[in-house]
Amino acid sequence: MSSDVLTIVARHDPARWMGTLRHRDAAELPFDASQVASTAPLLFDATVYVDQLKGQLPTAIISLISSRTILHAAPALAEIAVTVGVLHPADERTELSLKPILETFRRIPLQRVVSPANETWLEAAVIAGILARTQSLAREARRKFLHDALLFLMAAENGAILISRNSRDLDLLLQMKPSVGVLLYQRR
Repeated sequence: MSSDVLTIVARHDPARWMGTLRHRDAAELPFDASQVASTAPLLFDATVYVDQLKGQLPTAIISLISSRTILHAAPALAEIAVTVGVLHPADERTELSLKPILETFRRIPLQRVVSPANETWLEAAVIAGILARTQSLAREARRKFLHDALLFLMAAENGAILISRNSRDLDLLLQMKPSVGVLLYQRR
């Protein structure tokens, strides 16, 4: 385990990352679905599930999803599953809110759920730590950034394209590791 961390630190030498990264213009980010590799599977950020349930996914994303293998990241599913526990059983709105969430989980084939390898967790932590320092993130934002870094690296680990609405955080992650496949979108 300790050798994994040393390898990761050598790969992402924190001393190389001293200045604050600037957020790029949307035109410099991967928002064009037609530019996505034609055979790569897709991995969803939690934003995709949320926007799909709300009917707010763009048509280009829906079309892409219908023609690809979909992988489901355990951490993104966990982010959605928290809602199941948070909704109060005595609240009359809970049943109506839970129904589409539970139906989404029922439709996910277990063989398409992927979990991060130990090294992926460690690399995500190092990258999130570097960005927390260089971007002066508040303590409460660090855990969210770790989650984003984990999904980002899981896409690379699985040869997939990460689909997300989270352009701010993924812009920074792409500046650190531009080879990872990402497709960003904005809600309809």
